[in-house]
Amino acid sequence: MFGRLKTAILGAVVVCAALVPLFGDPRQTPVTHPIWGRMLLRALDMQDAIRESTQASQVFATLSWRDSLSLPGDRFAKGDGVAVKDDAGVRRVVAGTTPGEVVYPVAVVQGGDYQFRVRMAGDPGRPATAEVSPYRGGRAYKTFTFSPALQGDWLPGGVAHLDPGSYKTEILLPPGSSLERLEVAPRCAASVEPVGGWHPTAITTVEDVAVTSLRALDLESELPPADTPLEISASEFEVDEYLNEPAREPGFAGEALRAGGKGLRGMVSVTLPEAGLYTVSAFGSDGSGARWTADGCRKAVVCPSSRTGWRVVMSQPMSAGRHTIAVVLGDGAIVERVRIERKKDGAPDYLATLRRLGFDPGPDGPVSRAKATDAIDFLRDKNRDRVAGLCGDPTLPEFQVTPTPQVAVLAAGGPAQVGLDGPGGPGRPDVLGPSLLPPQEPASPTSPN
Repeated sequence: MFGRLKTAILGAVVVCAALVPLFGDPRQTPVTHPIWGRMLLRALDMQDAIRESTQASQVFATLSWRDSLSLPGDRFAKGDGVAVKDDAGVRRVVAGTTPGEVVYPVAVVQGGDYQFRVRMAGDPGRPATAEVSPYRGGRAYKTFTFSPALQGDWLPGGVAHLDPGSYKTEILLPPGSSLERLEVAPRCAASVEPVGGWHPTAITTVEDVAVTSLRALDLESELPPADTPLEISASEFEVDEYLNEPAREPGFAGEALRAGGKGLRGMVSVTLPEAGLYTVSAFGSDGSGARWTADGCRKAVVCPSSRTGWRVVMSQPMSAGRHTIAVVLGDGAIVERVRIERKKDGAPDYLATLRRLGFDPGPDGPVSRAKATDAIDFLRDKNRDRVAGLCGDPTLPEFQVTPTPQVAVLAAGGPAQVGLDGPGGPGRPDVLGPSLLPPQEPASPTSPN
């Protein structure tokens, strides 16, 4: 018996030894872009919205968020009272004689405004509702109502401001209705990807770790300056309401935008001499909060506080030419001046900055599995601090929207287009087109092919 047991153990060892070269030792196998992308999402506490079986292309798309997130109706995380039916190759979720419910996970890496819509069919007299809430429970951030068409069509929902995190979209389908697709489109969300984009077979380098880490944590403002910053005084803003007198608060020397109970909205145009990554900062007091936009597209929120001093508003790639910066201030908020600073944004600059902030991913070249794991711990701690300081979209006075002046803005991959026949352009009314973005690198491929 002892001999047979010894033989069995030796056989198991031989089998395991043969499998190691075949599958690779997890501690020694290279960290590819798909592996690092999943590790990065886990560090950002996105594991609830990213299933282990998710394709690499979906992981890349979640991090980049350059185009809309389009989910087929049958790709739900949870369903109740619904059936999946295939109609000529189109799979739909169909509610029976009673209302049905489906839940879809949505991971948001960068905060901002997100547009929701669905493609569905049903009785127009029986509307469907969609509720966006934290994945692990909590109050709903937004509720939309959709009145379906008998033959099925795209139905616009609305815009929800979402901070970074995992969310779920719960859709209540009335009896007899069907859902073909849910689409979520970002409005100029910042992309998280390496220089040159994500690639399904690429090996992750220490520079890739540095670039994606700083972008994921929204810390590109820590990059070194490329030249002397451009400074704009409050008197250069066009405003709806403006107190043309020095602010009385300590620390303010000159004229300032200062909001009263009705709030204040201001806008300024600036011409940038060359393209690059720019950080916009403001000197003032937070008061009851502020909402900033760049080129009528990229949005950043300042939470209410008693803090006074310089505050980073956003970091954003911008083209050479004319741009607009707009701000809505809540009661007690003050802006004395704005600084726009071009940053050094080469991969070595990201790497040096990450090391200065306290984490060294190792020597140049591919990152080791051990260092990648350490990076996740570092990112998780930093992300918790970042998320703790978020407040959603503060309640601020509403101002009538005016047309945005013509500015040097490009959509991802080409010039911005207006007057399209549909959301996706002529002949494509059923697809949301690329978001109108301040100029960035072309979108990285999110498909293995």
